[in-house]
Amino acid sequence: MTSLVALFDSPMMCSRDIDVPDYNAAMAGMTLSIERLPSESIGVFMLTLTNCVIGSAINVETQSGAVIENRTAVASTYVFAIPAYVSGNPANSLRIKVRKGSAAPFYQPWETQAVATVGAQSIFVAQIPD
Repeated sequence: MTSLVALFDSPMMCSRDIDVPDYNAAMAGMTLSIERLPSESIGVFMLTLTNCVIGSAINVETQSGAVIENRTAVASTYVFAIPAYVSGNPANSLRIKVRKGSAAPFYQPWETQAVATVGAQSIFVAQIPD
């Protein structure tokens, strides 16, 4: 949902929140401004993980621990489409964990961090045998 604050040009200034589609508009006699809510994404962050060991558990979460993606690797390359928010939003700070510990050969836990921004990033996963 996007909110609109409209300041009406009248003897008595007033404003009102209105649900509107995602576009900018200008009307005679009014000043319009569209502002996204903190929970609304501004685009997509395409995260690519390469060199994953098949059978590894892949977990992508925010720094606060909210899980975004949780998969078991069946291929060596994975692409995730993750929502990106305005700069400074804590949901942009990601923690990526990869571990193959369910069956031999075992691998040590691998972890890194990334910041979700509109665009793409590729990360090489360097798993070490345990």
